[in-house]
Amino acid sequence: MLTKNSTLIFNYFDEGRRLMREHLESDPYESLKQNVYSASFLSLLEHTLTPMMSERRIRVWHYTHLLNDEIASMQRRLVPSSLIGLEQRLESLINRRVISKQEAQIIYDQSPFHQQGGLRSNRVYTTTVPFSPEYPGVVPLLQSWGGESAYFWLSDEVIAAKLKTIGTPRIVEIETALEDEMNAYSSARTATEAWARTLDVAVEVLSSDLAIIDCLDTAKVLRVHTAGDGVFEKLAASYPSEYKSQFTN
Repeated sequence: MLTKNSTLIFNYFDEGRRLMREHLESDPYESLKQNVYSASFLSLLEHTLTPMMSERRIRVWHYTHLLNDEIASMQRRLVPSSLIGLEQRLESLINRRVISKQEAQIIYDQSPFHQQGGLRSNRVYTTTVPFSPEYPGVVPLLQSWGGESAYFWLSDEVIAAKLKTIGTPRIVEIETALEDEMNAYSSARTATEAWARTLDVAVEVLSSDLAIIDCLDTAKVLRVHTAGDGVFEKLAASYPSEYKSQFTN
């Protein structure tokens, strides 16, 4: 289907780049003009590619910082984030004497789950495109145990520093279905961007945050890359030569 619609995909992204350049260089200022290929492209994306993707399973990427037994548990069953889950994990650290009860209470009380539970609970966040572990957007996730649920609003610098010493940075490859929310649409969009690169359009292949929710029971952990294993450090930084020019800037 991508091959069949290559001309449209090329024209849409190429025209989009031209219009953005014209917009940014305009003097006096001119508003961004409408892409004449938008309607046809969005129709292809929404009515053809998205339904096709909704029937497929894809590989996505999860960035985290976990203890060995936590990653072993994750490999057996993908468990979504939740406030109760955070409490249980903190209790485990207390029992191991890694943190004190007082420190655990501070982490729990300042967790964004209390205000943002609807956006964070009962889901596992992933990306549709892999990032290098040095990419600024994933560095905090790899640096601290517990993810954003633990460190995001944590004001105690001493405890925050301690969280960075617990566990090891991991990048988890997960296979999942695309039936949740906008996942099929987001993946279809990523596919058109990647395809445009093969057509020599200098478009950035943007990643989408993909939340696994209803598909958790059928999602599978494929591989876990741990800091220091060699693959972890090379991920998304080294592609075979025939792909590098297509999917990296």
